[in-house]
Amino acid sequence: MIELVLGAEELEEIKLLIVDDHTLFAEGTVSLLSGEPRIRTVGVAINGSECLNLVSKIKVDVVLLDVELPDVCGFDLIDRINGVQLGVKIIMITGNKPEGYITKSIIKNADGFLLKNCTAGEMIRGILKVYRGEGYFSKSLKAFLPVIKNNNLDSLANPEITMELLTPKETEIIELVARGLHNKEVASVLNISVRTVEFHMSSILAKLGASKRFEAVLAWANCKKILASIGEE
Repeated sequence: MIELVLGAEELEEIKLLIVDDHTLFAEGTVSLLSGEPRIRTVGVAINGSECLNLVSKIKVDVVLLDVELPDVCGFDLIDRINGVQLGVKIIMITGNKPEGYITKSIIKNADGFLLKNCTAGEMIRGILKVYRGEGYFSKSLKAFLPVIKNNNLDSLANPEITMELLTPKETEIIELVARGLHNKEVASVLNISVRTVEFHMSSILAKLGASKRFEAVLAWANCKKILASIGEE
C-alpha cells in the first residue's frame, strides 16, 4: 500500500486512488498521469482491504478500480468505498475481455469503465469526465454494451430518441424503478395507484423493447449514462 502525501498547494487537484494488484500497470499509470497537472495520484492499493484503509484516511475524488482483486471482486467494493467516503467516483478497469463486466458496471452504478490498453489521453479524459459527474465508457467497449434484443435497435443507439419516447410520468417511474423501488413503493412516492404504475410499466417495456423490468432498466441506463458518453472527445 502506498500513500502519497500532498502539499497544500495541490489540494485543488483531482485526487486519484489506483486499486490494482498488477504492480507494473499501477506504477505505469502513476507515471503516465504524472504529467497531467489536473490529476494527482494520492495512493496505490493492491487489494480491497488496502483500498478501504486508504479511503478511510485520505480524501479521494476518483478511484481507478480493477474488476478482479486478490481478496474481493472490484464491483463489490463500490458500495463499500462510498460507505466510507460518500461521493467518490469509480472507474472500473480490466485487462481482460470486458464482456459481462459492462452490465455489472451499470447495475453497480460505476461512473465509468476503461480497458487497461487505453491511451493515456483517454484515461485522463475519463477521469476528468467522471469527476465532473458525467459517465465515461471507453469507445472500444461499444461492441460489448448490453442491448435489448428486439427488432428495432435504432432508438437504443440514440439516447435522445429513446428518452423522447417516454412520457414525463413514464420517465419518473423508470427513474424510480432504476433505483430499486417496487410498484407499491413507486405508487406511494408518486401518489398514484399501483394499477396506474403497472399500466405505465407495460408502456415503458413496450417502448424500450424490453420483456422484463431488468431489461428496461438496462436500456434506460444505456441511454442516460453509456451511449451518450462513449468515447466523447
